[in-house]
Amino acid sequence: MKKYDIGFQQALHLALEHMPEPRRETMPILAACGRICAGPVQALVDSPSVDASIKDGYAVVSADLAQAAATRPVRLELIGHVAAGETAVQSVRSGTALRILSGAPIPSGADAVLAEEFADIQDGGVLASADAAHGRNILPQGADVAVGELLAETGMELTPPLIGLLTAGGIAELTVFARPRVGLLATGSEVLLPGRPLGKGQLFASNVALQESWLRAMRLESSLLHAVDDFATIQTAVAELLTHNDVVITSGGAWKGDRDMIVKVLAALGADQIFHRVRMGPGKAVGLAMVAGKPVFCLPGGPTSNEMAFLMIALPAVLKMAGHGRFPYLRLSAELETGISGQSDWTQFVQCRIIHKDGKIFLRPEKLKSRLAAMFRTQALVEIPEGVTTLPAGRTVPYWCLDHGVFSVPFNGS
Repeated sequence: MKKYDIGFQQALHLALEHMPEPRRETMPILAACGRICAGPVQALVDSPSVDASIKDGYAVVSADLAQAAATRPVRLELIGHVAAGETAVQSVRSGTALRILSGAPIPSGADAVLAEEFADIQDGGVLASADAAHGRNILPQGADVAVGELLAETGMELTPPLIGLLTAGGIAELTVFARPRVGLLATGSEVLLPGRPLGKGQLFASNVALQESWLRAMRLESSLLHAVDDFATIQTAVAELLTHNDVVITSGGAWKGDRDMIVKVLAALGADQIFHRVRMGPGKAVGLAMVAGKPVFCLPGGPTSNEMAFLMIALPAVLKMAGHGRFPYLRLSAELETGISGQSDWTQFVQCRIIHKDGKIFLRPEKLKSRLAAMFRTQALVEIPEGVTTLPAGRTVPYWCLDHGVFSVPFNGS
């Protein structure tokens, strides 16, 4: 199989295909938000556990109130009271009613609940001014969750509503896919980690800062190292990161220059190279190798190329190791405000702003001099596939939404 200068889709497929199977772990349900189910989950209990009232009112025999109306109220003897968590001592029989609160179990003999707005208390009795048909205002046992019911399947993300459902079904802990540990390596003698004094000709490691921030946003843990342009130093750093992490992402040194040593270092570590150089722009120098069963992504050092290779290849593959089965970005469609162009022999990614105008959504290509400012302002990526050179203004195109907040509503509602 060809390993060099492959197409973007092939590279993405290979990256996903070579990710190790995610590990599994068991954890408390209340700590599992955002994790991925590692197996089917069935309800252990019914919810509610008994037939329960869904209203504050009166437990009655429905036949007693068949003819009740505001103009001809029916009087019932009030015999007691029951609240949620209690059990009624008295049984309801024809001609009687029992005060019941929402969530309380239906007492023996009752088959309906008369809502309190249709009842008046008078001389120790209840005047019912409306009927209450059989089953009215009663939530049957197991109506929300039935014991044995399948509540979650393998691969489902544990969202707050799903956690609420599982908890109602008696689930206290469950098995999820473990999150992979990610090692990040910044290379280059001119590169500094944040907080160090900046010398002339040096720059801070914005690439790994962006990567670590994306990983944190996805609730993934990472560790960070820096290595100067020295073969032994880079080899030691890669080896250390591989020891303590499940996947490693390097930035810089991935091309063919005199100081580009990542590929050579990986070869010295016994790597199996999966691919190197992809027909995508930006990001063509991206590569993937396997070292002792662990993936190592080699990303270019240029900020825009680094970001694109990370977002479109490395991050989706890392998320697959966490059990995710889909891209982390929304796939939407909008109209191009201006035309865009690429190269017919590779996949081009175009950075865009998302513009709200006249009740419609438009994509405005970014054309800023500052690469970092353009990255900061980018809310969407439009993909021009191989074989296509231009997409004209006005064309409705699919795009990857990187900033979901652009569609949120401010607190003032405007």
